[in-house]
Amino acid sequence: MNEPSFIVTRPGERHEYRYDPGQPSRHLFVHFTFEGAETEAPPLRLLQRGGPPIIRSGDELLANLMKQLMLVAYLHPGNFRRRAGLLLLTLLEELDSLAEDSPADRPEEAIPPQIAKALDYIDKHLGAPLTVDELAASVGWTHEHLSRSFVRFTGRSPRETIVHRKIERACQLLLHEERSVKEIAYSLGYSDENYFYRVFKQVKGITAVEYRRKYFNPWYSELHPIGEGDTPYPQNRILFNAAMLNDKQDKQGL
Repeated sequence: MNEPSFIVTRPGERHEYRYDPGQPSRHLFVHFTFEGAETEAPPLRLLQRGGPPIIRSGDELLANLMKQLMLVAYLHPGNFRRRAGLLLLTLLEELDSLAEDSPADRPEEAIPPQIAKALDYIDKHLGAPLTVDELAASVGWTHEHLSRSFVRFTGRSPRETIVHRKIERACQLLLHEERSVKEIAYSLGYSDENYFYRVFKQVKGITAVEYRRKYFNPWYSELHPIGEGDTPYPQNRILFNAAMLNDKQDKQGL
């Protein structure tokens, strides 16, 4: 996968994950079940045996639902079961709608290692005024060949990819740091803050100031610090309802 995605694995389905050591990634896992019979589960195609295994989506709403679910579990364990359950059902409904609206998965061409390397190079140099020529040189391709390949395998030109990844990092910094918009713009290689403002609004549809005002949550300070090439998610935790677990153990004679 070369884009944000949701992976769904239902009970009884065999699954295996292989991670590319040369392509940094971040993952959130939510393991859940429904009390009682399986018939109590909502009638979503997503939850049925043989349902879609992968739903590709970079929708910020869905990512924030996952993030909020983790925050509730971490910061509000007292009413985690009710709140997290509602958040999870909302997320499942939205994902199921995406699966229904999307065309059937088609076999995709494997992304060339040069493209993967170029994407990694972009993520590691977001603070620099990166050019397409520099990016092409980093993978040993010409400017023209890199541009054609990027459009073919990512749907965006190298320049558009650089801009979008810089703006995505800016969004993270706006929500997880207290630096001013001007300072964030400079940290991402923009020497002209007004140009950064225009680019941000062009990509996100709202200004950077409006984005921070609309989405900022002080609890995000609890998340794992942002590093180069990282997406800020909570540190690994296993969360469960201890009362339910003890009750199940008693019934099983454990």
